[in-house]
Amino acid sequence: MKRQPRERHRRLRALAAATGALLLPAAIGFAQPAAAQDEGTVVYTSDFEDGDVGDWAPRGPVTLTVEDGALLTAGRAADWHGPSVDITDHIAPGGTYAVSVSVRFAEGSGGEVLTSTVQRESAAGTSYDSIVYQSAVGADWVELTGQYSITSPADSLTFYVESPTVDASYWIDDFTITELTPPGIEPDIPSLKDVLADDFLIGAAVDASDLVDPSAQLLNKHFSSITAENHMKPDAIQPTEGEFTFDAADELVDHAQANDMAIWGHTFLWHTSQVPEWWFQYPAGHPNAGQPLGSSDEDRQIMIDRLEAHIGAIAEHYGDDMWAWDVVNEVISDNNAEVYRHSRWYEIFEGPEYVSHAFTIAREQFDAVGATDVKLFINDYGTDNPGKRDNLYNLVADMIADGVPVDGVGHQTHINLNTSIDQIEESIDKFAGLGVLQSVTELDVAIGAPGAGEEFPQLEARLIEQGHYFRDLFAMFREHADDLESVTLWGLHDGRSWLRSEDRPLESPLAFSDALQSKWAYWGIVDPTRLPDIPDEEEPDYARVQVPLADTAPEIDGQKDDAWDGAATVATDVNVEGADGAKADVSLLWDEGAVYALFEVTDPQLDESSANPWEQDSVEVFLNPGNTKSGGYDDADGQYRVSFTNAVSVGGNGPEAGEITSAAAATDTGYRVEIAIALAEGRGEVGAEHGLELQVNDGTDGVRTAVHTWYDPTGLSWNTNANWGIAELVEEVDGGGGGGQLPTTGAALTAAISGAVLLAAAGITTLMVMRRRRAAANWGD
Repeated sequence: MKRQPRERHRRLRALAAATGALLLPAAIGFAQPAAAQDEGTVVYTSDFEDGDVGDWAPRGPVTLTVEDGALLTAGRAADWHGPSVDITDHIAPGGTYAVSVSVRFAEGSGGEVLTSTVQRESAAGTSYDSIVYQSAVGADWVELTGQYSITSPADSLTFYVESPTVDASYWIDDFTITELTPPGIEPDIPSLKDVLADDFLIGAAVDASDLVDPSAQLLNKHFSSITAENHMKPDAIQPTEGEFTFDAADELVDHAQANDMAIWGHTFLWHTSQVPEWWFQYPAGHPNAGQPLGSSDEDRQIMIDRLEAHIGAIAEHYGDDMWAWDVVNEVISDNNAEVYRHSRWYEIFEGPEYVSHAFTIAREQFDAVGATDVKLFINDYGTDNPGKRDNLYNLVADMIADGVPVDGVGHQTHINLNTSIDQIEESIDKFAGLGVLQSVTELDVAIGAPGAGEEFPQLEARLIEQGHYFRDLFAMFREHADDLESVTLWGLHDGRSWLRSEDRPLESPLAFSDALQSKWAYWGIVDPTRLPDIPDEEEPDYARVQVPLADTAPEIDGQKDDAWDGAATVATDVNVEGADGAKADVSLLWDEGAVYALFEVTDPQLDESSANPWEQDSVEVFLNPGNTKSGGYDDADGQYRVSFTNAVSVGGNGPEAGEITSAAAATDTGYRVEIAIALAEGRGEVGAEHGLELQVNDGTDGVRTAVHTWYDPTGLSWNTNANWGIAELVEEVDGGGGGGQLPTTGAALTAAISGAVLLAAAGITTLMVMRRRRAAANWGD
């Protein structure tokens, strides 16, 4: 998986403890099992009692004046204008700091809210980290307090106070930075690599930023193996054909070897944007130079020659420095019926033969330099899904039967708290029967944190639950120690996870926190007796919709015929990703043979330029017959996606999932998609309940820019049925309101499942534990 850098400025919302809003994720003080923090050490303070501005400087063309022991900012003309101070020397990576400032608006000034922000400059670019975001402020003094930390060195850190009211004037005073947690790791806790030494290697995916203290201290203490998160991918090694760059990868190799760590190479062949475009174009000197390759024998030979040159250069440079390599990555489709991912590799070779070519070439190139012990792996995610597991198994079994030199299978294991551990174990057992090596290569366990700006009072409860999940998961791994060579976490700590972004600022999928401290997940591996009980949770009041029996089955032609007149209607108002974007009203019907859905999508700009179907303008139906809420996907569960041009794709559907029939048509306001999903015998009857989720994907210029759902706010519907709403099949909707009544989801639902409450106690900010629950939808009179 790629760690996605963001080019645009990041604004991560945080809020003062006094007003009870979200803290910057890198600054949250989780109630973890480490020793309790004291009140901390003041490392910088600034007031204006001497009548001088001191270290403060204007940000933009503003006037700073000291009067009566406080600093007045006036003459503002933009929201970012305000007073600023350089705090670079006072914030160290890995430390946790409380940052506070007293503020008030000047008498007679406009303005209602103020924000305190840190502008962070680093090699990755400029970021804007809100410590307190738009806190309510008036003419009386208010203290804005939040926590802040960084996980890697910054070139500069500038604190400033701003207001969206561009002409507002305001006062500040008593600015203080207090070190709550000193930079560094917990030196006296058990090392993961020691605890697991008799079982398997324990690894972390890292980049160069992780080789700087204190991150390097965490890496060296706990991990016996590393994987290059990005520095060994095709775009990093050979960005231009024939020009190889090993410097960044060499840095990782040097560090690993100096600290007695094994190294896992990742990866030769992939399908994403981290494979440069030139790989799939005619080379310089060819009559069609720069044009896309076709599928002729000549074109395929170009690809084979490039693989030989690429893998050969790596083999010559590194030899057996890496004990294993991912030769091919993610070649199995998420659409189980499709089997193979229809990537450019697949298109050029018109099938999966390129996979065997890659393994054969890799074996030949490593053997040629004497690195005969380097192990060659095929790596993929979603191997816990029975259908995808079987497709990967069949590919590997066929290659082994054909004498292709594949040594092992890598299970990425990007999962969540609802993923079935039994299904993960079944995958390990299944591939053990082939006699291949196996590794868990990219483990993370998402806790289902909401999107940016949404509150998350249940965070601590989720982290405790995650600790119990890690306990059970690693207990299973250790039972299969004879089958596993290594288990690698996909990131050193939460702040380095690819799942953490400004869209998901509170996602925390790893064993160590942003502040490099042990989480409950760590203790679930090392000493489960330390785990507190998971807080009791009431059964969620899932959103429900009564779906009426169709008088006549609608014709699936993309038109809204009379059959839809009596349908129930729901809206996809729950924001999962992005801000604004396409939404839909969805009409629902059923009969004994199918469930029907009619999406009326509002989307003024239609786009299907991405090769990834989920990044195209499209709608999705998720169906869990019987409403089992089992986690993962059951045999009859299905994910069905239809684009505005009626391109159909499905997810990791179970072998008994119903078939889809669909049609699409353009409308004045966007597009319409009509869908029928077949129900097995006995599933279509009055009183039956089925898990249901509805989703709209908004694509813009080849990128998915927004996602809206009917009910599930987690963004994990593709992976688990546990968070979907419920469709109750009825003959008629109660009260006769089946003609378009909207369940109360949308903003009301988001508020019900979010809502953060912060407690300030003894100068420490912690999050309240709150049960996961969702508001029931009302479906009309």
